[in-house]
Order: sequence, then C-alpha cells, then structure tokens
Amino acid sequence: MQKPKNFKEGDQFRVIEGSDYFSVGDIISLKKADDSNYPYFWNVDKSNFWSISFSKLEPYAKTIRDAQVDDIVIGKINGFEYMVLERGQRTVLLSYGNNFKNSMGDYTFDRLEEYFTLKADPKVGETLLTMDQIAEKFGIDVSKLKIAKD
Repeated sequence: MQKPKNFKEGDQFRVIEGSDYFSVGDIISLKKADDSNYPYFWNVDKSNFWSISFSKLEPYAKTIRDAQVDDIVIGKINGFEYMVLERGQRTVLLSYGNNFKNSMGDYTFDRLEEYFTLKADPKVGETLLTMDQIAEKFGIDVSKLKIAKD
C-alpha cells in the first residue's frame, strides 16, 4: 500500500509482509502521524513499538466480530449502548443496555453481528492542523491568518 494521505494516530493496519518485529496478519496501530515513510506502530498490546513501511501494510477496519473488552456496541433494535465486559473464544459477555455495571448475557459472534453494531471510537485529544489547512477551510490567504489561543 502507498502511504495514505489522511492518517492519524491510532489508525489501524494489518501487516501483509512480515518484518523482524511484526508478523503477517498482525493488527497494529499508528503511534504518531508524521511525514516518515517508516513511521512507528504499536504492537497489539501497546507494550512496544517499531517502525515499518506502509508498503508492508493494508488498511484495517474493525468489525463487530473484533469487539474487545470495554468496546461499546449499539443495539440495532432499541439503539441502547452495551459494553463488552468479557470476550471468550466464541462469545462476548455484554452489559445491560445503557447500564455498564451489570451483565446481561453471552452472545455468539453470529448473534452479536445480527443484533448489534460497533460504536465508532471517539477520538478525544488534540487535533493537529497546519496553517494552510486552516486558511483553506475558511477560504482566506494564509499570510492574513492570525490565531489567538483563547
């Protein structure tokens, strides 16, 4: 894959060509978005990070079957939010709808897919924009742009 134009910290990729540190099939997440062709990626448990070329990766989109503990799923019928409390080899244990403190029951991955959708991860934190991006957004000349912090 070529280096993506729009990527951000935390974006996930699947390794399609192994390296000394990542194996084929590993799902890794971008540690820091920069201009490098060999950026750093976290391993699956974020205990360590290494550099790898985008040419050895493919984009990875998380599906409901990939739901992990603390992920939120949305009920297709009622719109309630449920938290994944435990994940087994073939099932997940969900909380009650809109009540993350009590468990409701186990769902196989087929049932999970049938009755729930994965809530998109909220990206909380800083947003990095260049002066050119801000000027373009507001349709003004970058040389005329002044930004006050507060």
